[in-house]
Amino acid sequence: MTKPPEAFAELEDLLDLGSGMDMRTTLLRVLTHLYLQRPTHTPEDEHYYTELALRLIEAADLPERAALAARLAPYPSAPRAVIERLARDVIEVAAPILKDSPCLSAGDLEAIADQHGAAHAAVIAARSRPALSTAPAAASTDAAAAGACELSELFYAADAAERRLILLNLDYALLIPPQPIAAIQRGDIWRLEAAALQHNTETFVNELGRTLGVSRAQARRIVNDEMGEPMVVAAKAVELPAETLRRVLLFMTPWAGQSVDRIYELAELYAEISVEAACRLISIWRNADSAENSHVHYEPVAWPAAAENARRALSEGSCRPELQQDARARRGER
Repeated sequence: MTKPPEAFAELEDLLDLGSGMDMRTTLLRVLTHLYLQRPTHTPEDEHYYTELALRLIEAADLPERAALAARLAPYPSAPRAVIERLARDVIEVAAPILKDSPCLSAGDLEAIADQHGAAHAAVIAARSRPALSTAPAAASTDAAAAGACELSELFYAADAAERRLILLNLDYALLIPPQPIAAIQRGDIWRLEAAALQHNTETFVNELGRTLGVSRAQARRIVNDEMGEPMVVAAKAVELPAETLRRVLLFMTPWAGQSVDRIYELAELYAEISVEAACRLISIWRNADSAENSHVHYEPVAWPAAAENARRALSEGSCRPELQQDARARRGER
């Protein structure tokens, strides 16, 4: 096998991380989502995704593999090696690939039917070729239309470590160009902070939605999120002063009094992520608000950088207590 490039070779350490930071299935979901945003890929792009996906699939449980198969099945540019691996899995995983994937030839299907038994053969026999011929165009349109909503929901459903991973990757995966957000003015800062200090959630939601250009429902979701990362993203996108963000978190989040450590973690995240990454997620939320997503334009994904950044994020996350201790030392705390 061709020796992988240096950036990819460093991912060897990823699969050896302890179970406490085992985010391999999350990495598989995120990178697959990014891969599906483009209709075609360079050989290098495909190599990176294929090598990583084949290894991460082995760590995924059955529901995760089934979900992956359902997403890749209608995609005409799916890597052949990944499709073949999923097609030869248990029938719960293989069924959508056998039914819909345009990447399998008649010879492939015949061999799978011969080698994997009656269940696989039955799905192959029922395969509708006319429906398959229209799948690529429909899949491409649907992927573009659903992309913003899908990534938004993926972010909200993730835990703290997974959210950090997503935000760090948004720097390199240029899914949706960041839409400009007007610089926040002193009066805007005062209104947001005053509403937070008074525990006036409705006013705060209205001011935040207006500032970010998102719907009231999306602004409410940002404010009411139980873990706090959406507020960090919103603050970073408008370059809200870090001390103002800390006060907002302390007064607007019900758990702040019981978890000061969490405030420190979110402050570290604020310093760690870029304005551009935050603006990309705001752009995704804006598109998720819209009834029509057909005009979303996607840009190429820098796969070597994305893979390296994911590896770095996971490796750093595995020693989180030390990072927190160092951050507190920098702040002069004991």
